[in-house]
Parts: sequence; structure tokens; C-alpha cells
Amino acid sequence: MFSTYGEVLSPEHMAKDMYVEISGRMRKYSQKLLLAGVLASDDTGSSQYAERTREICQLVGVEYRLIRVSPSNVATYVKALNTNPHVNGIIVYYPIFGDDRDLDLKGLVTHAKDVEGLNRLHKRHLSSQANGLRHGRSIPSPVPCTAMAVSMILQWTGIYDQAVPEATQLRNQTICIINRSDVVGVPLAELLASQGARVYSVDIEDVRIFQRVESPWKTGITQEIVSGWTLEDAAKVSRVIVSAVPNALFKVDTRWVQHGAICINVSSDKNFDSDILQVASKYVPRLGSLTIAALLNNLLVASQQG
Repeated sequence: MFSTYGEVLSPEHMAKDMYVEISGRMRKYSQKLLLAGVLASDDTGSSQYAERTREICQLVGVEYRLIRVSPSNVATYVKALNTNPHVNGIIVYYPIFGDDRDLDLKGLVTHAKDVEGLNRLHKRHLSSQANGLRHGRSIPSPVPCTAMAVSMILQWTGIYDQAVPEATQLRNQTICIINRSDVVGVPLAELLASQGARVYSVDIEDVRIFQRVESPWKTGITQEIVSGWTLEDAAKVSRVIVSAVPNALFKVDTRWVQHGAICINVSSDKNFDSDILQVASKYVPRLGSLTIAALLNNLLVASQQG
């Protein structure tokens, strides 16, 4: 049996605090916000997520309506919901077709009702501010829910320096993200880099570094390949490691982890070894319902902008 040094953080405990705050904000509305869910498959994970979303919406005071349709009718229903003035937010449960047709559908939800942050327009205009749910602030544009949930966890751990401007609150942090998808890895890397973090993004092709650049000529997030680097190299220099690839090739060896590091497992696989708490100060084994907390925060943002 391994002796432990760090602690396991429960996403459920974090989520409960989030729901209390969200519920308080919801009560300020004269009429309940309406979140519409579109389910067009018999995928077990999607059905479970839809049911959990319904339960939490009921808990915080949001009206939730699930619409079950055939895959061929998803586009028609999404377009109708876009123009329905009573609907404040739309979530479409994926996968539907399981191929490129799903990518086309992700661009259909209107900007004003995109609570998942999957609209292509939003991918090009991610917020330059980290989510501030625990501090009474909300971001102006939706960030994909998994990326925002990770940001919530990092805020919970206290690594954000609240004494400095938002764009520099992670200026002394080096973070490794094992994933570079458009839904998780890229938006998370851009979000954390926008706060001043040095972010190493790892996927099967290469390791890239995301950094905030601010000068008289250019302001924004840059990315460049770090030639010859591997997951091991990126992990060894990082205070935070986020693993979000369900593949044994991306298993994080505990020997690569800094003493006192923060490790977050987003993948369905356990990509950290069982002895991780011998070196990590904090370990989060899953996101749990924090993604729904992120979804509801996006709903609030959408309703304020509508």
C-alpha cells in the first residue's frame, strides 16, 4: 500500500458550492430561464448526462425541457429553438451520427443560445478571461464546458493570483494539457494562456507551447511546436498536469511529476498511476457534475447578453 502525501479533491463537493451560488443568481430573474436539450440517439452516456442535467436544473431553479428527435430532424429542431424567444439556451447531446455530420451540427446553435461553447464562431473568439464563478463574475463568451470545469478546479486550488490583473493571474504557472481537441485541449490551453500561464499542449503528433503575447504590434495567444519534446518533458516542468486522452500511450508516469504538483484526470481512463499522491499535492480523479455547473454558468451569460 502506498503512503500518501497529497489529497484527493472531490468534484462533487466543488459542484455543490457552485450550485448554491448559481441558484442564488437564478433567483434574481423574474422568470425561470429555459434550457432546451436535444437528444437524438440511444447513447447511454448522452441519456445519463441529459437526466443529470434535468436533476441539477430542477435543483437550481432552471426549467429544463428534453426534446427527443430522430437524427435527421436535429437541424430542423435546433433552428426552431434558435428563434424561440422563450428558450434561453440549447444543448445538443453528442454523438448523433458519430462522424463529420456532428461537426456540422455543432455550428447550428445560434451565438445567443450557445451554452456549450461549441459554435464555431465561439471557437474563434474564446474569452480572454478565466471563469470567475466563485468570485461573482462571469465570462463574456462561452468556453466549452469541460475546459471551463477544469478552470473552476484550478481556481478552487488557489493557484490564481487574485491580487493582480486577470490577464496575469497565472503568470508564474507552467501547465501541461494532454489533449489538443477543439472541444477540450485547445480552448483550455487558450483560456489558461490568456491568464499568463505557460501551457504545454501534448497530443500524438507533437508538443506545443501556448503563450499570451502582448506588444504594440500583436496581442493574443500564440502556439509553436517545441521540437523534440515528449509528454515526459512537458510533465516534468509543469506544476499542473491535466490528462484528457483515453489512451494508455498517454499514461503519466509518477516519476515525471513534480513534488507538490496538481493533477487532474479528465479522461474516462485513469491516466495517472495509483501512487500519484506520493508526489502530487492535489489529485482530481474526474470532473463529475462540474461540467453541468459550467453549462449553467454559460446559460446565465447567454441570458444576460440576449
